[in-house]
Amino acid sequence: MIQLTNEIIASREWRVSELEKLKKIGLVELSTCDNKTKEEYFRMCVPYIYAHWEGFVVESFKQVIGYINSLKLDIEEVRYELYTFSLQDVLKPLAGKQSFEQSQKFVERFVNNYREPLYIAPALLSTKSNLNYDQICVILRKFGMVNSLGKYKIDINQLVNQRNRIAHGENGIIIDFDNVSRKISVLQEVFDILILEIDRYINNKMYLRN
Repeated sequence: MIQLTNEIIASREWRVSELEKLKKIGLVELSTCDNKTKEEYFRMCVPYIYAHWEGFVVESFKQVIGYINSLKLDIEEVRYELYTFSLQDVLKPLAGKQSFEQSQKFVERFVNNYREPLYIAPALLSTKSNLNYDQICVILRKFGMVNSLGKYKIDINQLVNQRNRIAHGENGIIIDFDNVSRKISVLQEVFDILILEIDRYINNKMYLRN
């Protein structure tokens, strides 16, 4: 495996270690606590689990962006998805009615960009702080990457929805040990799938146009 993959695996390992500690605390150290305390603890676990989900995705794909940028690829070599991704800021003026002067500036930026090697600004990678299934699909599409996460759609969306409700102050959500344990197990599987897909993407040079 290439260095990039090893770095992403390292990110996975420390995150999984942190998540496993949540399970250990809930199963062992809270065993003598009352039910209310347990419910409060498990409810607090949800935003923490989500943070690792979003953090892993952002960190991993920014590393992919860094690797692709380092290759200084000719625009004509790369997938149309990647080039479109790199132009997101340039394309924004097309969203509404434009004056001739604004259109001219767009054309100038577009032409100048085409003369340069592919560069994707890392800041263009966004989860909108709401990394549900649809949003991870958007990210994968921007890279032209295979989406193998369909079976986890319900679990990913449940994690995001519960995190949002808890973040907005809802305290009526009941989260127990089994719920937390399942979320962590699902994330471990999703992390592994993303690592395999990224490794295949890089090794097979799938960032290049067919």
